[in-house]
Amino acid sequence: MRKSQFILVSQLKEKLLEFPGIVSSLEKKDPYFVDKIMFWLKSSEDIFSTYNISEVSELAGFRSKIIAARMTEGRGTNIKKNQVKTAAGILYDVQNTVLTVLTPYEKKMNDCREIVKQLLALTAQTHTQIYDQSLPFEDFIRKIWIYILSDNDLRMGAVRLKSSLSEMDILMLMSDEIELNDFT
Repeated sequence: MRKSQFILVSQLKEKLLEFPGIVSSLEKKDPYFVDKIMFWLKSSEDIFSTYNISEVSELAGFRSKIIAARMTEGRGTNIKKNQVKTAAGILYDVQNTVLTVLTPYEKKMNDCREIVKQLLALTAQTHTQIYDQSLPFEDFIRKIWIYILSDNDLRMGAVRLKSSLSEMDILMLMSDEIELNDFT
């Protein structure tokens, strides 16, 4: 089974949205700055590893630079300063690595999002799919997806989506984009 690109894009966007806070902690000379960037790197590595993204090694390499700065000769204060300096020096490269990985997935997801919007708009115009609040939302979304797959005019759009995304991702996109008012 293919892993969810929808979830991957969401997780990587979330990581990037956390990044300004890490930079601010450097700016404020937060004593936990190094811990924060190390945690951020490790959790980003975990995401990359889950999705078999080879740039996981690049993130591990950045983390190793910070760890290596801890092992330099000198007094305790200098070690901490070396770590902060090393971590600060790689901040841009760290976030750029995650952004570079995210960009093609995000573009693909946005392209599919546009197709989903069009399919939902065309489906709504038929007035054949009416939202019943007693029906679970997920079941309604699945019912619309089955309708799209079975309709001769909409099937080609569904095929384009299926060639790019897993069915779970398509259903999540549909859930994200549907305007229930169009189906009442």
